[in-house]
Amino acid sequence: IEEPSEFRPIPVYFPDSLDNVREISLADVWRAIARRKWLALLGFVLSLVLTSIYLFNAEPVYKTTAHLLPPHQQSIQDLQVDNRGYEFVDIERYTPKYVFDRFLNNFSSRGMRREFFDNRSLLEHYVSTDDSGSVSKDQIFDTRFNASLQLKVVEDTPSVFIVSFSDSDPELAARWLNQFIDFVDKRTVQQLFDDADTVLQTEIKHISDQLSLKLKLAEQRRLDKITILKEALRVASALGIEDVSTFPTMMDKTDAGLAINTAQVPLYMRGTHALETEISVIESRKSDEPFISGFRDLQERRTLIEMISIDQASLSAVTVDDPARVPYRAEKPRKRMIVMLGVVLGIIAGIFLALAAEFLFGVRRESAR
Repeated sequence: IEEPSEFRPIPVYFPDSLDNVREISLADVWRAIARRKWLALLGFVLSLVLTSIYLFNAEPVYKTTAHLLPPHQQSIQDLQVDNRGYEFVDIERYTPKYVFDRFLNNFSSRGMRREFFDNRSLLEHYVSTDDSGSVSKDQIFDTRFNASLQLKVVEDTPSVFIVSFSDSDPELAARWLNQFIDFVDKRTVQQLFDDADTVLQTEIKHISDQLSLKLKLAEQRRLDKITILKEALRVASALGIEDVSTFPTMMDKTDAGLAINTAQVPLYMRGTHALETEISVIESRKSDEPFISGFRDLQERRTLIEMISIDQASLSAVTVDDPARVPYRAEKPRKRMIVMLGVVLGIIAGIFLALAAEFLFGVRRESAR
C-alpha cells in the first residue's frame, strides 16, 4: 500500500472560453486613472518636489570660454633670425603656425596644467583646509580641474581654437582661464627663447673652437718653419753661403737687372743673411692671426651671431582674440530641461501608481470572491 503523498495538488482555474477574456482598452486605462486620480496626482506632485529639491541643492556650474588665434608676425619677429641676414645660423624657422602648435601642445600638457594647479594652490578652492588631508590631490586635479579645462577647434575655421573652463565660481573661472592662457604663453615663449639661444650659443662655441684650433696650428706651423730655417742657416753657414749671388748661374737676369729664380733650389742656398733676417722676423711676430686663411671670416661670423639680440618680452606665442569673460548664467544644472523632465517623469509616475493600485485592488477583489 503506497503511503499518501505529502504534497497537495494546486487548483488551477481555466476559463470556460478564451473568448470571454476581454482586452483592456485605452478607455479602461483612462477610467482606472480617473478612479485613482488622487494617487496619480500624488505621484506627479512627488516628482515635482524631488525635482525642486534637486534644483535647490544642485551646485551651479559656470562655463567661460576664450578664442585663440596664431600669433601675429611681429609677435615672433625676433625669433626669425634667418630673416635678418644670418642664414648661416642653423636655427629653426619659426613661423606663426609652428609657434602656435607649440602653444597648443603646452596647453594640453598634463604637466603644464599640474604645475599651474600646484603653484597657485588651487586645491584649497575645491577642498576645505580641514578636509585637505583626507582627499586625494591627484583625484581632485583630474576630476575637478583637468577635466574642466577643455580645448577644441572651430570646425569652420581650423585656425581658431576655443578653450573653456568650468567652475562653481564664475569670476574664478574667467580669471583662472585667462591666467592659464598667459601662463602657457610665457612658458612657450621661454621654451622657444631657450631653443634659439641654445642654437646661437652652440654656434658661437663651435666658431670659437675653430678659431682656437687654427691659432694652435698656426703657432705650431710657425715654430716648425723656424726650425726648418735654422737648420737651413746651419747648412748655409757650414758651406759659407752668405748671399744668393754666390751662385749666379741659377738666376736669370731681366733687362731691369732683376734676378729671378728659375730653378727649385734648397732653402740654404738663400744665404745666411736672408735666413737670419727671416728667422728674426718670424720669432718677433706678435700674432699669427693675419697669416691664418679664413680666420677673419670666422671672427666676423662669430661677431654677427653675438650681436643677435632676442627681446623675450616682445614675444608672444598666441593671439587672444576674445579673452574669457565672467559668465552671466550657469551652464549646469539646466533648469528648463530638468523641470520638463520632472513633469514628464511625474506624469509617468502618477500613471504607474494609479494603474498599480488599480491592479492590486482588482486582485484583492478577485481573491475575495
